[in-house]
Amino acid sequence: MTSKIPCYYINPKDGAEMVLVPGGWFRMGSDDSDPEAENREKPCHLHWLDPFYISITSVTVGQFKQFVKETGYANDKDWDTDPPEHPVKHINWHDAKDYCEWAGLRLPTEAEWELCARGYEALKYPWGNEWEDGNRVCWDKPVESEGNTVPVFDHPEGVSSMGTFQQSGNVWEWCKDNWDEDVYKRYAEGDFDPPAKSDFRVLRGGSWSFNSPRLFRGAFRYDYPEFRSLNIGFRSARTITF
Repeated sequence: MTSKIPCYYINPKDGAEMVLVPGGWFRMGSDDSDPEAENREKPCHLHWLDPFYISITSVTVGQFKQFVKETGYANDKDWDTDPPEHPVKHINWHDAKDYCEWAGLRLPTEAEWELCARGYEALKYPWGNEWEDGNRVCWDKPVESEGNTVPVFDHPEGVSSMGTFQQSGNVWEWCKDNWDEDVYKRYAEGDFDPPAKSDFRVLRGGSWSFNSPRLFRGAFRYDYPEFRSLNIGFRSARTITF
């Protein structure tokens, strides 16, 4: 007999609020019907995921501060320049990985991130298929917080169908995966193994410092070295064991 898996979970270590994502088959990637789609997003294909939890928001300055206090983690202090309720930034991939391990969590895979950002309908943006002048995201066109991030629960009008906030805008988010520009071609053949080692990692979601709407699409993929930057943060995920 298996116990029921709750739809809502609070991680005891860092207080991260998480939602259950059922997994299963979903449409991943883009096809030629999207004129903004790049080859690195193609082909659109059916992809399989096991159930998992993902955090409702990206990790905040306050949460990362708790991690640093408890572990003595060495990072440049640029991450501590925003209010506690804002997303932590100036985070490299290893910072994000180490935080997640401390919290008993992990980074989401690229496929998990995309499912949560687009839903089972493979929406263009977390809220739907229209950009709507960017009114649902934190980007560099509106003057918000003096051209910086906003609190992680801002823009509820941009929430995804999975209940996740700001998977478009605010900060780019690290994924667990190594970067492989052509990996969707292999996925389309049914081989869902993650990419092998590379010199780059996957970023998704766009950020407050960018102004091109195509970067805020749920299918947009970005490669980046494992460096810190003023517009990069992360959210966490959790494996479900049966």
